[in-house]
Amino acid sequence: MEITERISTGGASEDDIRSLERRIGVDLPVDYRTFLAKENGGRPRPTAFEGPNGDGSVVHFFFTLDPNASHYRLHEKIDTYAGRIPEGLLPIACDDFGNLVLLDVGAKSVGAIYFWDHEEENMDGDPFWDNISFISASFAEFVESLH
Repeated sequence: MEITERISTGGASEDDIRSLERRIGVDLPVDYRTFLAKENGGRPRPTAFEGPNGDGSVVHFFFTLDPNASHYRLHEKIDTYAGRIPEGLLPIACDDFGNLVLLDVGAKSVGAIYFWDHEEENMDGDPFWDNISFISASFAEFVESLH
């Protein structure tokens, strides 16, 4: 995978990554941490991934820790989706349709990647798992699966 459109000025600093880890209360999986340090978000190529039912989607952008980025800031996305996605899931990317790619940082299987379908979101109460589908066991596996 390569990043074809950058939204940050460079890789995330160690301080920025530690700040995120303090905010979410856990250490990030090494593969995702390495991605942030090297790429810090952006539009990947290839972009497509398979969904749980044989359908698929595309990664529109991976979110960034760069506070000066004009959009797709990870901390902003955490705030936006607080109370809408279950605890222990971190939004790390979006597709072209407003759905999310989530990283498990303490919900069920730390390091796993999930797809969150915004059209099936629970609008009448607490977030649930009914609109969340398993995609891959790790961030590295997810990136390798992009086509």
